[in-house]
Amino acid sequence: MIKTRIVVGVDGSPQATAAVGWAAAEAVRRGAELRVLTAFYRHRSTPGRSGSHSAEEHASAILQRAVAQARSAAPEVEVKCQALPGYAVPVLLHAAEEAALLVVGSRHEGGLPVLPTGSVSSQVATRARSSVVVVRGRYGPDAGPVVAGLDDGRAAETVAGHAFEEAALQDAAVEAVTVGPGSPDADLDGRLDPWRRKYPGVPANIEYVSGRTDRVLVQRSRSARLMVVGPRTHGYQGLMLGSIGSRLLQRSGCPVLIAR
Repeated sequence: MIKTRIVVGVDGSPQATAAVGWAAAEAVRRGAELRVLTAFYRHRSTPGRSGSHSAEEHASAILQRAVAQARSAAPEVEVKCQALPGYAVPVLLHAAEEAALLVVGSRHEGGLPVLPTGSVSSQVATRARSSVVVVRGRYGPDAGPVVAGLDDGRAAETVAGHAFEEAALQDAAVEAVTVGPGSPDADLDGRLDPWRRKYPGVPANIEYVSGRTDRVLVQRSRSARLMVVGPRTHGYQGLMLGSIGSRLLQRSGCPVLIAR
């Protein structure tokens, strides 16, 4: 039996520290292996040093601190680590191909060598084949429900499924929200029935809200423990481009899970 793997990208920043804590807790919930990963650029000079050897040493020190944090938070979890040469985004994207979940910190840049087209978190959230969690804001056992942002697209069932799965793992409720300018579907509540049957212990409700999607989701995130959305939402291509995806990743009051 192949064990579930969660990959977390680290760079020594406070955002990465938060990501390790969230990933370690998720590994406990799933009975998963945790892989801590960092990238380094061979020609990059670290403060006070130069050359590939010192860059690799710097990456190794980052890994050691992150692994110690993960083992302290979750002693029962199997933790592996790896430092790989290259840019963070392709390194993490490759690792995500064999992971159930890829976890990064919000605006995850710090000491990782990044491509010039945006932060690590936004790029991996857009392009990873696995589901991605961008850790930010508040979370924990008393942080509120799992909120699912549902639209009429094909990804809605995937989003709902991930939301119910996480709610079951975290002993939380699901609050689904559909946002739009028109009227709700006649059987809006029925959209959750298949997942209620699969997860009978998870309290769940769904609500239709008129307004701007990005504003509604950011507002709901402030009282949630996790926001679950899809990679294609409300007609935008890629990861909820523009006013939805970028604002949610930048302003969410809780971690954001992009469900695939």
